[in-house]
Amino acid sequence: MTTLTFGQAAFGLREVKLTSYDGSGAVSMPAAMLLHVAPRIAAAEFSAEGVLIGASGVLAGADWELEAGAISLAVLAKLTGESTVAAGSTPNQTLTLTADAGVEFPYVRIYGRAKGEGTGGIYCKMYRCKLTAIEGTFRQGEFFVTSAAGVAVSNSSGVFEFVQRETDAAL
Repeated sequence: MTTLTFGQAAFGLREVKLTSYDGSGAVSMPAAMLLHVAPRIAAAEFSAEGVLIGASGVLAGADWELEAGAISLAVLAKLTGESTVAAGSTPNQTLTLTADAGVEFPYVRIYGRAKGEGTGGIYCKMYRCKLTAIEGTFRQGEFFVTSAAGVAVSNSSGVFEFVQRETDAAL
């Protein structure tokens, strides 16, 4: 029987944070439900005379998805490059995010944490992410779920990084 070491038996998403590309301005994604990472592989095969001669596979980037069981205008602002405007005072406060056509989405960093069995955990870090899709639905009898997806591209730190920690800690 194989014995697992710290951080290998990840169970449940515990935390997702987004920052600006430079690592500043962290915002937490409330009620985070999903952080999905799918490496993008650039692959090719070389065949001659009916025989496979060689193959190549190279990490080209990654696709990512996020889901949260809440609407966070701070998270939407971070992903889209827009800003929020707060107005009023209790009990009449408002927070407004206005989206406009033609705005180029910024690169952001995405960090996720899953609890491991015992005291450990595993962290996912994507250093240069661009939003390519976002949606949510208001539906009778259901909570709103924010869904976002995009691509992670390489920077000086790589495309993504997984870190197993013997002692779990918040992001």
